[in-house]
Amino acid sequence: GRTPIDALKDWHRQKPEIFKKRPYNHAGCDIYAELSVRQNLVLHAQLFQLSAARQRARVRELLERFELQDIAESRPGNLPLGVRQRLQLAVAVLHEPEMLILDEPTSGVDPVVRDRFWELLISLSREDGVTIFISTHFMNEAERCDRISLMHAGQVLAVGEPDALRRERGADSLEDAFIEYLEEAAGDEAPTEPPAPDRQQRGAVGRRGLISAARVWAFARREGIELRRDPIRLTFALLGPVILMIAVGFGISFDVENLSYATVDQDRSAESRALGRQFSSSRYFQEYGELSSAAEMAVLLRRGDVTLALVIPPDFGRDLLAGEQPEVALWLDGSNTVRAESARRYAEATFTGFLVEMSQTETGQVPDLYPATIEPRFRYNQSFDSAYAIPPGVLMMMLIMIPTMMTALGVVREKEMGSITNLYAAPVRKLEFLIGKQMPYIAVAMISFVILVGMLLAVFGLRIEGSLLALLAGALLYTSAATAFGLVISTFVRSQIAAIFGSAIIVIIPTVNFSGMLYPVSTLDGVARLIGEAFPALYFQRISTGVFNKGLSLGDLYLNHPILAGFCGGFLVLAALLLQKQEA
Repeated sequence: GRTPIDALKDWHRQKPEIFKKRPYNHAGCDIYAELSVRQNLVLHAQLFQLSAARQRARVRELLERFELQDIAESRPGNLPLGVRQRLQLAVAVLHEPEMLILDEPTSGVDPVVRDRFWELLISLSREDGVTIFISTHFMNEAERCDRISLMHAGQVLAVGEPDALRRERGADSLEDAFIEYLEEAAGDEAPTEPPAPDRQQRGAVGRRGLISAARVWAFARREGIELRRDPIRLTFALLGPVILMIAVGFGISFDVENLSYATVDQDRSAESRALGRQFSSSRYFQEYGELSSAAEMAVLLRRGDVTLALVIPPDFGRDLLAGEQPEVALWLDGSNTVRAESARRYAEATFTGFLVEMSQTETGQVPDLYPATIEPRFRYNQSFDSAYAIPPGVLMMMLIMIPTMMTALGVVREKEMGSITNLYAAPVRKLEFLIGKQMPYIAVAMISFVILVGMLLAVFGLRIEGSLLALLAGALLYTSAATAFGLVISTFVRSQIAAIFGSAIIVIIPTVNFSGMLYPVSTLDGVARLIGEAFPALYFQRISTGVFNKGLSLGDLYLNHPILAGFCGGFLVLAALLLQKQEA
């Protein structure tokens, strides 16, 4: 049913100002077992936003009025039921409401405690002018009310003053009058077939479907409010990807330039100096200095001061001009294999350039070193610069790592706080709960996506060469899959620490190693390739690099979108299967 308050039938839909103007409360206020009686009152006084002076006065007044002074420092869990009910009532009237709603407040207590409780209620009504709604099964309690409504099976049988209802039936007691009302109502009831639902009702039932949009929105709105009120989580979700984009985007580079090298020139001829100039003039090498001995070279390599060392033997120039084949030693620091291999190739190319230059100087002819000439051309990223190749992959990594962690934290946080019991008790489907929890994090992830794309354009100098629609649709599906995967993780972890570390480890390994971010997927085989194809990061990596680096259209990339949608649906179904609707 509905009860209008001050002629406002939809008072529960009004703004909070209505509640401040016409405050009300009920006796089911929370009392916290870990706080003392006084601390419970102080806490609720702060929640009701009473001033500091009013808080002290009101707490002192209620302790005295509800006879709680002697147990003010005790914890509610150690108190009898009747005393806890008095404390609940004190908390309910702390902010002096004009209305009080009580649902069987004296159930489970002895008659003496019940009488004392009613004395407090009568005092609130007569002295403080509080309107009290109360439900009860005890007729002797109902007789104390100014006006009552007798109900049965959800139907109102009679309304009026207790004495007037008793006189109307000529009964000796209110309980006898109630029995007569019940008998009369039972006599009026005739067994009839329930009416068949009309077309509109059948349509409403048919439209209910598997998921209620209203319930999904209720969970989404609640989660959104909690997220908005938690600036730390919100800052982590939006600022964290920005910091990581800068660190990883500029920190990871496959460009090998300015390699430090040293020279041990044991010949000191014009030819050896020309070879040294060939290395020092290359943008790939930076000269550390000339060394006097191989022992000094070994010390520098061991300390990591140089990446490679060039040792030119005695008589190098004479043997070279005589048409012999002098040997030049190139010592490389192989602790970093990728860097060492790149340095070796650069050094070989530099030495080849030196031979060509020497031949032109001495003979005026360019030697034919190879039967064929290879001139590579890069179709994408023509400058072969990691600053253009790495950031699209970092975008892919940020959009799965942070949203997954945030969503897993959102559900696990409810487990730790105990508010997950709302799901256990609510008449909702698990999918409605999961989608509602997921929606705010998808919204935050898309805001992060916009920020990160702005950074790619403004900070890293990239351009959207391909389809913007393909990128937006892919990002929406990708973040939906990432947040759904976070829901899967949240079903089997029970602490926020486990959610952070678990989601980070599970997500980062396949994202970095098997998505094509660092190594082409075509080079993977066996289990590694299966892991890459079984995770959504691979498919958004194709979209991201295709749009930013290759200039691909939606028609070139569209096959990745249904796969991402499949991941989203699959993860949601898996999370619903794993989520328990009741405590184990």
